[in-house]
Amino acid sequence: MGYFSSKTAFEPDELGALKQVFDEITSQPWFDASEENKQSFARYLFETFPAGHLNPDKHRSIIEASARMFYTRDEAP
Repeated sequence: MGYFSSKTAFEPDELGALKQVFDEITSQPWFDASEENKQSFARYLFETFPAGHLNPDKHRSIIEASARMFYTRDEAP
């Protein structure tokens, strides 16, 4: 069995921070909040910010920019 030196489990406060960012972004009027998009966005957060790597103050603008790029609802002309 190998030993994993990187942290693989989220602490409760880390999950809380991820959930707070997720809730803030998905509640924006521009976010296309289909179930598929919400699931995809949640995966993006977990994959991009593994346990111990999210700093909400530092990363919020990057997360919002990515969400706007990939999850903005289509506007009718």
